[in-house]
Amino acid sequence: MNYKKISIASVAVGMFAAGAAFAQNAEIATWSGFRKGAASFTFDDGAPSHVTDAGPMFKKYGYKATFNVVVNWNPNWSGFQGLADEGHEIASHSNSHGNNMSGEEASSKKSIENHITQKYGIITVAYPNCNVPNESAVKQNYIVGRICNGSWKGMNDEMGKDGPSNWAQTPATMTGAEGQLKSTNDFTGRMQKVIQSNGWAAFLTHGFQGKNNGNANYSPTDINAIDGALKWAQQNDKDIWVAPMGHVAMYIKERNASKIESKDGGAANTMSFELKHNIADNISKYDYPLSIKVKTNWTKVEVTQGEAKLESKVDGGYVYFDAVPNAGTIIVKNANTAAESSSSAEPPQSSSSEVASSSSNGTIALPMQSLDGRHLAAYVDASGYITVQNAQGLNITVFNSLGNVVRTTKGIGMLQKVYTGAKGMYVVKIGNRAWTLNIK
Repeated sequence: MNYKKISIASVAVGMFAAGAAFAQNAEIATWSGFRKGAASFTFDDGAPSHVTDAGPMFKKYGYKATFNVVVNWNPNWSGFQGLADEGHEIASHSNSHGNNMSGEEASSKKSIENHITQKYGIITVAYPNCNVPNESAVKQNYIVGRICNGSWKGMNDEMGKDGPSNWAQTPATMTGAEGQLKSTNDFTGRMQKVIQSNGWAAFLTHGFQGKNNGNANYSPTDINAIDGALKWAQQNDKDIWVAPMGHVAMYIKERNASKIESKDGGAANTMSFELKHNIADNISKYDYPLSIKVKTNWTKVEVTQGEAKLESKVDGGYVYFDAVPNAGTIIVKNANTAAESSSSAEPPQSSSSEVASSSSNGTIALPMQSLDGRHLAAYVDASGYITVQNAQGLNITVFNSLGNVVRTTKGIGMLQKVYTGAKGMYVVKIGNRAWTLNIK
């Protein structure tokens, strides 16, 4: 089964014709969106082609990757900040790319943080030449340290649902001319394998054949092979979760440490839950959203956490939503008992610089704006959800093309799904800024 199940004692959740309460189960998904497996695309060396070619390719399909930069190789910091603003992870690949990065674990992290602003900071490191440095220093500064092929160290190349046995030695399979993965079929075969095993596959790419790769000249990969893999992943998005390595690592650690429990005294037609863990440390608060489902007989629900209204759906006798650990009480309400209402208002006007052009499949990432030092982001992900980034504490409003308010909420966590619905144009207002995007 692709979830972690927590049995919850019977709670009174609503008054029905029979007047009886019924028992509920809440489940934390093994993978985001209750998918069956996970995959992470990682790119080493901070190549120019990562900004000019990889970024637009991932944007086309609504997915995010991990880019490991070498500080002293003068990466395009502005370009990589742009990738971070679009939801990608920027990570360390050392200062100097020497044979072994021992002694550079903390300094490379700090140097990159001086150039790159992203919600979780620098939480992932990829080792130059695949040589593991001081593991203690790695674990003091990062939540995940990446090696190369697991098979080179007598390990499996794919991981199980709980990740590697040692988080300082997380495997990723080499791609390209010198690697095991060369074609689209090679990539999709690995993703199909982890779908079957409920596991996690990670890929290690340097530069691309025929592109401007700078120092990333080892084992060049055909970019069309990765493009085909992302297209396949989008077509199978219900089964495979494509996300940056650090984000997947956070999800695993949070999932294994979290408990979701019912709260006593729930009112009629509501259910109340707490989602908590106690693993926060000096590296991370571990506040990546976890996917939850709660059994219900209700056909329409509203889900809130703290002051935020969460995007949710009811399917097959369950309500599905994403919630942030330690971010407040989760309330699931029977929406059929409340009078339905809709708001109509004139949508905020967006300047031309704020409006992104649509791509061929409607998955677009929007230009960012900084507010109080944060980098706000909004985009349509591969599964058609309007997702916002870095909007903690800000009011968020989604308008449809008629000017009707279809969702109002408040930002929680680093990533938040805020709306999915009919195809068409929408305006998303975050704080006092607005963007236009298209669900296709």
